[in-house]
This record gives sequence, C-alpha cells and structure tokens, in this order.
Amino acid sequence: MASSTVPTPFDPVTIGPLTLRNRFIKSGANEAMCLDGKPTKALVKHHRDLAAGGVGMTTVAYMAVAKVGRTLPNQIWMRPEVIPDLRVLTQAVHDEGAAISAQITHGGSFVTGMKVAGRTISSSSGFNPAGLMKGNILQRAMNEDDMARVEAEFVRAAELAKEGGFDAVELHMGHGYLLNQFISPLSNRRTDEYGGSAENRVRFPARVLAAV
Repeated sequence: MASSTVPTPFDPVTIGPLTLRNRFIKSGANEAMCLDGKPTKALVKHHRDLAAGGVGMTTVAYMAVAKVGRTLPNQIWMRPEVIPDLRVLTQAVHDEGAAISAQITHGGSFVTGMKVAGRTISSSSGFNPAGLMKGNILQRAMNEDDMARVEAEFVRAAELAKEGGFDAVELHMGHGYLLNQFISPLSNRRTDEYGGSAENRVRFPARVLAAV
C-alpha cells in the first residue's frame, strides 16, 4: 500500500505564482494605524513583527479603493501618493522572509466614522442605520455609472498594491461593506438584474472580482 505524506501547517505552499514559506496567514483586521490615509511607522512595525514571528503571509486590513470608501478616518486610501509608504511597508515584511497581502474594499453605506457628502452608495436606497452617528442617515442605490466607477476603483487599487510591492490582494466581500451589501438579501432589495436571486445579487461583486 502506497504511503502519502500529509503536509503540515509548517510546510511551504504554492498558490498560483506565489510560494509561502508556511501555511500560516495573518488575516486582515483593522489596525487603526494610519494617518491621512497613509501607513505609519506603527503599521510597518506591526506587520514586520508578524513577519519576524514566522507567518507565511500577513494581510494589511481595509485598504479603501476610494476616499469615500473608508469606514473610519484612520484607514489607508489607495492612490498614487501612497506608493512610497506602501513600499516601505512591504519591504519591511519581505526583509523578514514573509509575503504580504492587501485587503482592498469599499464601505458603501457602512461609513461609521466620518460624514460623507450627500448620500452614501449601496445596493439599495433608504435609511442607513450604520451611518446614523455621523449623519449619514440616507443611502442611494448604485446605478450603472456608479458600478463602472467602483469597478475601476477596485482595479486601480489592485494595480497600486502591486506597484507598492504587495504579493497578493484580497477583495473584502463581507462584514456589511459595499460588495456584501449586494450579496446579502437583508440589504439588497433591488428588483433589477442585481437583486432577487442569489445569482443576481452576486452579479456585481463577481464582476468586480473578474475585473481585478
């Protein structure tokens, strides 16, 4: 009987073009260590320490694809001006032998820490309980122009992440953020091709994923 070797979490793994030194991946969790939408020394140290501790890859959490896509003011906003700071961050992790991933997303109507001019965007129009404390009490349903713009913002954010030295990108489609606002039947009340069935509700998020 042939024997097989079962990989352990400590063994290297290859995922597409990326090889990790082990299978431990630090998941994204909001660090609240950014200033003016840029990484700080504290954020660099945080991820360098994780890499030095031995993880195969660490994930920088909630990197907004647009300024209005942030849920809190101390999150990274992806734009060309942030590239030099991103390179410092990614190089620090690479120097410790680990890979680094960028978690890119857009909060949509889930903006809890700042006031947004006009209505926040979402899958559907109506009252926005998540924005109540900052005055973002109304949200509007995205139209095709909005979708094209947000799709392009995700693509651009991924390109900037690559330029900044990241090894991978993660599209955040959970936690009630914009793409999840389409996926969930609790927030998606549309009656067009983007609402109703599970296939329709996932149509826009899948489009963004395919574009990236």
